[in-house]
Amino acid sequence: MVLGGYAGSRRTCLLRGILGLLALLVLIGVASGGAYLYLRVTASPGGSYAVDHLLPKKIDPAAALATLAGVSDLEVLNQSLAQGDLETTYATVLFSTQLIDREQVGNLLLLGQAYAAEGDNLRAQLCYRQASLISVLSPTLSDYGRAGSFLEVGEGFAKSGNREEALFNYDQAFVLASHSPFMRDPHRADALGLLATGYSELGRAEMSEECSSLRTEILYSTDVTGTTSAMTPEQPIANFLTQISSPPAAMVASYEERRMEAVRELRDALQASPDVSAVSQELVTDVTQALVNEDNARRTAYEDELAAASSMVLRIGIAETRVDWLLVKYRVSLGGFGLDLVPAWSDDVAGIAAELNAARAELHAIYGEQIDTFGDEMAKDRAWFDVLRVEIEQGRLGLYPDYPEEELISQLSEVSTSLAEAGDPSLHPEFIYEDTTPVFSLAWTE
Repeated sequence: MVLGGYAGSRRTCLLRGILGLLALLVLIGVASGGAYLYLRVTASPGGSYAVDHLLPKKIDPAAALATLAGVSDLEVLNQSLAQGDLETTYATVLFSTQLIDREQVGNLLLLGQAYAAEGDNLRAQLCYRQASLISVLSPTLSDYGRAGSFLEVGEGFAKSGNREEALFNYDQAFVLASHSPFMRDPHRADALGLLATGYSELGRAEMSEECSSLRTEILYSTDVTGTTSAMTPEQPIANFLTQISSPPAAMVASYEERRMEAVRELRDALQASPDVSAVSQELVTDVTQALVNEDNARRTAYEDELAAASSMVLRIGIAETRVDWLLVKYRVSLGGFGLDLVPAWSDDVAGIAAELNAARAELHAIYGEQIDTFGDEMAKDRAWFDVLRVEIEQGRLGLYPDYPEEELISQLSEVSTSLAEAGDPSLHPEFIYEDTTPVFSLAWTE
C-alpha cells in the first residue's frame, strides 16, 4: 500500500510537471508568435494606410487651420515643426496638395527625426515608411534624390532599432547607385561611401565591402574632382505630370475668400484662448457654413467648367483642382484640422471618400484621353508609367480610398514590361504581397 501510494503520488507529480511544462511552452509560443507578428507589422515596408494613423485630438486647431486661412503648407510645416507640434505637422504633410514629392519626403524625414528625439519610435517609423514608399513610386524624384532619401530613411530605421527595414532601404539605395542609368558617377561614389558605412554598422560586411569596391572603381575611372554639392543633380525624368494651373471661377473665389476670413477669425480666438470650449460657437458655425457654401459652389463650378473646357489640358487642370478640394473635404471629415468643423461631413466619411474616389477615377479617364492623343507608343507607356505610380502612391497613403489596387498594379507591371522591351532603362517598381499588403521595391532590366 505504501509503495502503491508512493507510485501514485509520483505519477501525480509527474503529470502536474508535464502539464506545467506544456503550459509554459504554450505561453512561450504565444509570446514568440506575438513578438513575430509585432515585428512583421512594424517591419513591413508596406505598412497600413497613412490616414489610419491620424490623431485628431492631438492636432492643434489654431496651427492646423492656418492652411484653410490661406497660409502656405510649407509655412505651416516650418512653424509646427519648430514648435514641436508634431501631429499638426503629420496631418499637414500628409494632406498637402502644394508640396512636391521632394518636399514631402524631406518633411517626413524631419518629422520622423522629431518623433525619434521624443522617444516615439513607432511614429518615427511610420514617417520613414511613408518617405520610403514615396521614394519608390514618385515619378518626379530624380534617382539621385531617391538614393539620398533611401539612405536617410535607412539611417532613421537603424537608429530606431529596426534592422530589417534599415537594410531594405539601404538595398534600395544600392540598387540606384549600382544600376540607375541617370545618376552621375560622383553621386554614385558618395552614395556607395555612405552605404559602406551603413551596411558595416548593421553587420553586413560583405555588402559594405562590395560598396567600397564599387566606389573605388568609380573614383579610379572617373574624374570626380570638385565638390558634388556644387553640381546640379540630374532633373526628374517624368515628362507628363505637371501642375496645371486652373484659376477658380469668380463665384468660387468669392466663397473661398469668405471661408478664409471666417477661419482667420476662429484662429484668432483659438490663439487668444487655447481652451476650445471657451471659443464662441458662432465662430465655429461661421466656418462650418463657409465650408459648406464653398463646397456647393465648387461642385457646380467644376461640373460646368469640365463640360465647357476648350482643351484637354484645361480639363486636366480642372479635374486635378477638384481632387485637391475633395482632399481638403476628406481631411475635414476625418477631423484632420483638430476640430469637428462640419459635423455632417464627419457623419458621412464613407460618402465623402466615395466622392473623392469618383473624382480620381474621372481624372484617370481624362489622363487616358490625353495620352491617347500621343503619336508615339513609348510616349504613351511613359505617361501611363507616371500616372499609375502617382495613383498607387496616393492609394497606399490612404488619399485614394478604396482605390482599384490590383488593377492599377497589374497595369503598372504591363507598362513597365513594355517600356523595358522598348529599351527604356529606367528602374521600375515591382511588388510582392506580404499577407494582403503590397510591398514595392525598385528593380532593373538586365
